[in-house]
Amino acid sequence: MTYNVWSREDVAVYKRMKAIGSLVEKHNPDVIFFQEITPYILSIFKSFAWWKEYHCSEVKPEEQASKLHFCMMLSKIPMEKPASWKFTNTSTGRGYMEADIYPGTSSPAIHIATTQLESPSSGPPAAQPQTRSLERYAQAEHAAAALGSARNVVLCGDMSWDDAVDMPFPLPAGDGGGGGGWVDAWTVLSPAHERQCPTYNGIWNEDLAVFNGFTANAASLMKRSDRFVCKLQDYKLGGIELIGSTENLGIDYLKKRRDYCYDELHLRPSCHLGVVLTVVVTGDPPPVRGATRRKLRDNSGSTAPSE
Repeated sequence: MTYNVWSREDVAVYKRMKAIGSLVEKHNPDVIFFQEITPYILSIFKSFAWWKEYHCSEVKPEEQASKLHFCMMLSKIPMEKPASWKFTNTSTGRGYMEADIYPGTSSPAIHIATTQLESPSSGPPAAQPQTRSLERYAQAEHAAAALGSARNVVLCGDMSWDDAVDMPFPLPAGDGGGGGGWVDAWTVLSPAHERQCPTYNGIWNEDLAVFNGFTANAASLMKRSDRFVCKLQDYKLGGIELIGSTENLGIDYLKKRRDYCYDELHLRPSCHLGVVLTVVVTGDPPPVRGATRRKLRDNSGSTAPSE
């Protein structure tokens, strides 16, 4: 499960995080990838009962002390060889974190990673917005190349991708879907009419696109920003779904129109939707080192963790 929780602490943050926590309890993912965690949001999550079921990636002292947001990985399965890296071309401290998990004693490792790629910058009111597309594209290329030596890789997070602005996501060539190449899980598993289903609603961004008084309509502000990209040789994609679109927090925003009607905007847990992916063991995977490997949870040996 990947979820950008939206770091805005001034927007009903406890109520929103409680709703995201309820989604964690409902879907019970084995691995969670969070983006835009703040020290306060972290303390909220730690107060929930489900938190105790997970191993948590390291939170660095500078992340705890700063007012900036950061990424985090949680796993019911112990994470091995964890590491985090900063992109060399980032102006906002962006990077990615990675680790290995072994779903069962006889299952091959899955190399998991999460990131929040460089986001567009609105800049001063009179300045042209900075898309940062080149930086974002280079970061995606670097992450896929750096992680690609593993047999099974799941990279996910808020890619900050805008298909109307950015070039196609740079996945290394391959046949994918269990054949060993990189794939975008949503485009493989979703019906054709849902291929561009948005996960981010830009209407919550205060700097909307405005041209001589004309504002972009709501549909054009939605993007498929949050993605799972995978390279799987011993597993295959099982299923994928979006979550967080129907949770009603009971907080609405109204805008009065000239005809005395109101446009209504319902607050959701985040300006992003969550994405839940399931991967499944395929064929006869090669033996793994350490046949007596300790396991925290084994889903009958046939199904890998939902993430």
